[in-house]
Amino acid sequence: MGRIVVGGLGPGAIPIIDGRIWEIIGEVTEVVFRTDVHPGVAASRSEIAGRNPSVNFTTFDPLYERAGSFETLYREMSDALLALAQTTPGVVLYLVPGSPLVGEKSVDLLRESDQGFVEIIPGVSFLELVWSALGIDPFGSGVTMIDAVDFRSQAKLNKGPYLLTQVWSKQILSEVKLALAEPKGTKATVLQRLGTSSEAISEVAWDDLDKIVEPDHLTTIYIPRIPALPGPALVELYDIIARLRNECPWDREQTHQSLVTHLIEESYEVVDAIESLDTNQDEAQVEKLFEEIKGELGDLLVQVYFHANLAMEDLRFDLSDVAETVTRKLIRRHPHVFTELEVSGSSQVVANWEKIKQTQEGRSSILEGIPQSLPSLLLVSKLLRKATAVGITLPTPETSAGEVSRIWSSISSLVQSGSHDSAKEFGELLWWIANLAKEIGIDLESALRSRTREFIAIIKAAES
Repeated sequence: MGRIVVGGLGPGAIPIIDGRIWEIIGEVTEVVFRTDVHPGVAASRSEIAGRNPSVNFTTFDPLYERAGSFETLYREMSDALLALAQTTPGVVLYLVPGSPLVGEKSVDLLRESDQGFVEIIPGVSFLELVWSALGIDPFGSGVTMIDAVDFRSQAKLNKGPYLLTQVWSKQILSEVKLALAEPKGTKATVLQRLGTSSEAISEVAWDDLDKIVEPDHLTTIYIPRIPALPGPALVELYDIIARLRNECPWDREQTHQSLVTHLIEESYEVVDAIESLDTNQDEAQVEKLFEEIKGELGDLLVQVYFHANLAMEDLRFDLSDVAETVTRKLIRRHPHVFTELEVSGSSQVVANWEKIKQTQEGRSSILEGIPQSLPSLLLVSKLLRKATAVGITLPTPETSAGEVSRIWSSISSLVQSGSHDSAKEFGELLWWIANLAKEIGIDLESALRSRTREFIAIIKAAES
C-alpha cells in the first residue's frame, strides 16, 4: 500500500511546484493530473519524466465527460485516488491547478477521508496573480471569493466586491448575469489566462457578460460593486426597531391600533413624493426627488417592521413570516412566471389572479379583501377591475363618453332650472367617468391628484 501526496502546479504556464515534491519524486510510481486543461501540465510532465522515467501518468479528464454532477465528479476523483493508493506500493502524486488548498473540492474530500497516508503540500494559487492584476489587497478591499455557480445565492448578502471563480462556461456566465436584476451601470473585470502568453484583462458591461466573453477554465470575474442589495441594511433596521421598542418611552407605548394613523400618513407621503417626480425636470431636481422618495419609502418600511415586531412580542408572527407569506403568495399568483403556464397578456394575468385567490386561497367572493373605507373614486376603480374577472362586460370607451355627455346635459338642465337635487346624477357621472378612465388606461385617482396639485400651485401664486 502506498501513500498520496497532493501538490499544486501553480497558476500559469510555468509550473511552480514545491521543492518537497522534488525531494520524493524518486518514490513516485503514479502521477495523476486532475486535468490536462492547464497551461503548466506539459512542462511539469516533462520535468517529472526527466527525473523519474518509470513514472506512470494519468488524468481525470475522462471523468468529466460521464459524471452527472460536479459533486459526483469530485467524489469519484477522491475515491479513485484512495483506491489507487491501496494497490500502489509507492507514492501516488496528485497534481492540481494552482494550489491544492484553494478551490479544490476533490482535495477537500481527501482531507475529510481522515486517511493517515494523505499528505497535502501547499502551492501558489491563481489568487496571487489576480490581486496583482487588479492592484488590490484582498484584506483591505473586503472582497468575497466564491464559486461562480454560488453567486445567485450569495449576491444578496453584501454589495461587493466579489471575485467569482470557476467561470468556465457560457451557461455559468448567463446565470451570473441573471443573478442581478437590472444592474444599471454595473461593470465587471474579466481576467483570463493569467500567467500565460494569452493573458487578457478587460472591463465588460454587465449585460454583455454572456454576449462577448468567451470563458475557459482560466476565467475569473471581479465585480467591484453590485446594486445595493437589502440584506445587511434590513438586518440593521430590524435591530434598531427592536432597540427603540425596548429603550424609547414613546415606542414602548405603541400598539397596532395606535400606529394606524402613522401608517396611513406615511403611505400618502410616499404617494406625494412619487407624484412629484417629473423626469422632464433637470437632473439635479430629479435626483433630489428620488432622494425624497427613498426617504419616504424608508418611513413606510419602518411601519412594516414595527407591526411585525409587535406581533412577534405576542408570539403571533415575525418579520420573516411576513416575507415568507408574501413570497409564497407572489409565486402562487404568478404561475405564468414560476411554472410553464402561458398567458396571452396582462388581462389574462389579472383574470388568473382572481381565480387563484378564490380557488387556492378559499375566498368565497372576489370582493373579499376590498376595504369598504377606501375613498369612493378608488373603490369604484377597484370594483370595475374586479368585475371583468367574473365575466361582467363593461361599456366601451365610446359608450362611456356618450353617457358622460348625456348625464352632464341632464345636470346642466337641473342647474338651469334652479334645482339642486342632482346628487344621483353626479354619482352616475362619476361612475361613468371612472369606467371611461379604466377603459383607456388612466388611473383616475392619480389624474385627479395631478389636477389638484396644479390648482394648489394657482392658489400659492395668488397668495404671493
